[in-house]
Amino acid sequence: MSFFAPSAPSNYIKFVNPGDSAAGFIEEVSDPFPVKEFKKDTVKVDAKGEPVMQVRMILATDQSGPNDDGRRSLYVSGWRMTTAIGDAMRRAGETAEAPQVGAFLKLTFARLGQAQGGMAPPKVYVAEYTKPADANARRPQGTQDSAAVNESSWGQPASAPW
Repeated sequence: MSFFAPSAPSNYIKFVNPGDSAAGFIEEVSDPFPVKEFKKDTVKVDAKGEPVMQVRMILATDQSGPNDDGRRSLYVSGWRMTTAIGDAMRRAGETAEAPQVGAFLKLTFARLGQAQGGMAPPKVYVAEYTKPADANARRPQGTQDSAAVNESSWGQPASAPW
């Protein structure tokens, strides 16, 4: 990672309702860093007292407009989200331990899971991943990673298995 890395896009991906989805070509995958407590400057810890970690991915999406290049930050944390992406990588035959720059990723908030112990029901995610070499075949000719492209020109990913 470069010492003078560009800032992350100010637009980030948020999954609010089942069916919410984000898709794009991966431009950057950060090193893991700690999650901060909501509206605090302290690190969030798990039940074992270990810091909860996250990774920021920059996706080149088709969500562009005036003064918007379509780049979005995706903050990946929690075992449900990381497992969905890891399973998609395995199905695609990816041998790397982390999503690769140039790959195509689609992440969908599929449904709410079963609530337990008075907690809010967890979000269940489904992911699709296309390895970089295969993803480049999907990319329209003449486009770059950060170029805003129309998802219909990428080809339709396989339907989610839920």
